[in-house]
Amino acid sequence: MAKLYRSREGDATAVDTKTQLSTLGSEMAPGPLLVPTGVKALVGVIIAQCFNMAAAAGYSALIRLEGPGLPGGPEVFAAGTGGTPVATGGNGVNKAVLIPVNIPVTPSNEILIFGEMAGTDVGSITFGVTLVFA
Repeated sequence: MAKLYRSREGDATAVDTKTQLSTLGSEMAPGPLLVPTGVKALVGVIIAQCFNMAAAAGYSALIRLEGPGLPGGPEVFAAGTGGTPVATGGNGVNKAVLIPVNIPVTPSNEILIFGEMAGTDVGSITFGVTLVFA
């Protein structure tokens, strides 16, 4: 069976707050992210993120997956860390990484993707996430 992909992106702008990643580039309302029919598992999560450093501090970035498409319950993945010693330190990028997983899914059910900033509020974090199904 061919691999099937579903992507979402968005910004987290407040610390310790779940922010749903619900857009897809120029598609401002792509609809629910449904598990494709005929698949049995989520086999990979591709995560990219960048941050602007509006505070002289460090942070951690997380991706949280939730919804009825995950019969085993929510899943959380580290998306990166960063920091700078000066408040206007500019931007940083954590390159895209593929996290291999084997998580059972329920076809035709929704998975919600959330981005979170933990630690100190550093301004904003932009996420791109792709779920790989097989």
